[in-house]
Amino acid sequence: MLESNRRRSAWPVHVLALVGYFLLTLLFTWPLALNLGAAIPGDSFDGWQNYWNQWWIKLALVDRLTSPLFTDILYAPTGVGLYFHTLNPLNGLATLPVQLSAGLIPAYNAVVFFSFVLGGYGMFLLARLVIGARTAQAAAAAFVAGMIYTLSPFHMAHLLGHMQVISLQWLPFYILYLLRGVSGSQAGTPALRADVRNGVMAGLFLAANGLSDWYFVLYLLLFTTLFLAWQWLSCLLLRLRAPESAPGTATGKAAFSMRLLWVTVRPSLVTAGVFDTLLGFWLLPMIQEARQFAFMVRPPADLYILSASLMDFLVPNRLHTLWRPASFAWIGNQIAPISERTISIGYVALGLAVAGGMFAWRKASFWFAAALLFLLLALGPQWNAGSITWEEIPDAVQAGQEIASWTPYALLNQWVPFMRVSRSVSRFALLVQLSIAVLAGMGLHGLLAWGRRTRAAFTPLAASAVVGAVVLGIGFEYWVAPYPLSPPDTPAYYTQLAAEEGGRAVLNLPMNYDRPGYLLYQTVHGKPLTVAYISRDDPRTLTERVPLLQHLRHLGPDIIDADPALVGPTVLADLGVGTVILDRYKMPGGKEREYTEATAGRIFAGQPPLFADERLTVYRVQPPPKLESYLELGPQHWGPLQESESRAAWRTVSGGPASVTVRHSAGPQHVLIRYRTRQNDREMGEGPAMRVLAGGAVLAELPPAADGGEVVIELPATGDGSDVVFVLEALDDVAGTTVQIEQLRLQ
Repeated sequence: MLESNRRRSAWPVHVLALVGYFLLTLLFTWPLALNLGAAIPGDSFDGWQNYWNQWWIKLALVDRLTSPLFTDILYAPTGVGLYFHTLNPLNGLATLPVQLSAGLIPAYNAVVFFSFVLGGYGMFLLARLVIGARTAQAAAAAFVAGMIYTLSPFHMAHLLGHMQVISLQWLPFYILYLLRGVSGSQAGTPALRADVRNGVMAGLFLAANGLSDWYFVLYLLLFTTLFLAWQWLSCLLLRLRAPESAPGTATGKAAFSMRLLWVTVRPSLVTAGVFDTLLGFWLLPMIQEARQFAFMVRPPADLYILSASLMDFLVPNRLHTLWRPASFAWIGNQIAPISERTISIGYVALGLAVAGGMFAWRKASFWFAAALLFLLLALGPQWNAGSITWEEIPDAVQAGQEIASWTPYALLNQWVPFMRVSRSVSRFALLVQLSIAVLAGMGLHGLLAWGRRTRAAFTPLAASAVVGAVVLGIGFEYWVAPYPLSPPDTPAYYTQLAAEEGGRAVLNLPMNYDRPGYLLYQTVHGKPLTVAYISRDDPRTLTERVPLLQHLRHLGPDIIDADPALVGPTVLADLGVGTVILDRYKMPGGKEREYTEATAGRIFAGQPPLFADERLTVYRVQPPPKLESYLELGPQHWGPLQESESRAAWRTVSGGPASVTVRHSAGPQHVLIRYRTRQNDREMGEGPAMRVLAGGAVLAELPPAADGGEVVIELPATGDGSDVVFVLEALDDVAGTTVQIEQLRLQ
């Protein structure tokens, strides 16, 4: 029963809250509790990438004693940086004891329970602070706020595989100390000690968010900016309206305004210092990479595809047990993955939030402003209140061009450095859910207090009944159990492969798109992978740069014209590949299977498989009888492969010189270059469109050729089979054209 006027000792309330969120997590993730060591929750896709993340954290920090931000066991032999990968290392660190004692699957599931329970508890603490009471009524209302936050459709949807997103437990803790710090400073509490204490705690929790998901840091920086501005203006207006405390002159008012601003932002400066100190080792390399490369910036179309529609917030929970899968086609975004468009707020939560505004408008107004801001941001560069389909996306955007827009999200893209690195726009909904949860807690507390004041019959039993009805209503709206589970599907052969000596790499086929299952298998066999799956494709890896890998990636030739059966053995030898594994379960049919199997069959013609069963065919890579010359694209300034029904495929050269390497070049080499130029908006110039250089000498100049042109260049002999490099330098500033390379071929 609720007793509104009796304070209780602190610890039972906190224990009850934690136990409550633990039991709710058991219910909403059911039957995960029966499979803690046998399966992970989700759809068997991105979950295995995060499973690998935990394995890699342990391998790097415990077994190798090295930085986990670079790995040499993915995209071998180059390796790859993980600065922009969703590594969420804090989860790997926090569950290391579980992984070491019980294994990877229990460690993964430990993260799930940890994030859901602590997410609810963090919101419980934040809501109690905002409500400002320590009564049983306030505790019950805060508990409901935590339930709305941690069991939200947003949270349950990303449980399908996005461990970094489900780790949202640290956001309310950061905001809790942000509010404490600013409120304490403005109230005139002992300044320095309180500012440092709250600023340090906020900095620690901001760092925890960064070590979970960099998106959260972005959201919290925007939230902090709004909150500091709101608090400063509110206090300033309040003081200036009070005659007894307002400065009399304009100079006095300006000085007072600046002093108040300093007091308001002072704790956050401590927070920034702590955050930069703790995460500078990661943040600075990210900034350097972003200044040098653009691979982490997603195509403009992604920002439209992954935006929210207004109706995505208002429709019932798409993952609800009673509605799915028909609910996946309800009004709203029709083209984003279901995890990115399941952002329903819930009608009980919205009703309580409205009540929060009615009972405490002055306190609630900021949270409504925050909810509105992040809702507008989640709508992306093009607002849509109904359904988002491919037809809604402008043709220019689908073609890779950016168009001007004046929505808040589009303006942030223009003003905030590196904003374009993020792409999952609808995830701004997390701060909408957080703000609504706080408002709902205020609303329920207001209702309970109002009932107690106005109705003599509103006993503690009646109050308990109201809270119970609210909990049941929220539980019904958010219900998703039974939640899908994914047991590992690792073929037994990978255990056999793990026992083999040597560290030669594994090439998993098919590879026409990235499959996180190969990461799962690597946690068993431990060998390097030639092609892998990280959050942002890095152009310095060789997947898109060498023949054979290009062919298998695109199920056909790239701009390098080479026979994969001829150069394949040499390419595999250069890449250090020891084993090629074809998985028929991952290519059930069509061109994907036909082309992949045919290419592998030609490379290993006459060679019996090392292993074969109904699922796998495994080949041991033998040294080639002769090293064949082949071309390799450089790591920078080559655009993605583009195709058209009316013409040959092409790659664009832009942003700087693009290199091409001739591997194993013994005698003189002749290279055919076929190209086409496209006129830009500027007037066509008269100079060459491109120069071809080697060793600083100009080998050829390519004139503009809208209908296509070609040139053959001669490269000098090396005599020892070493590599030769030449460079294609587009002169778009001179000629006003974009150069598209359609074919490169050794003559």
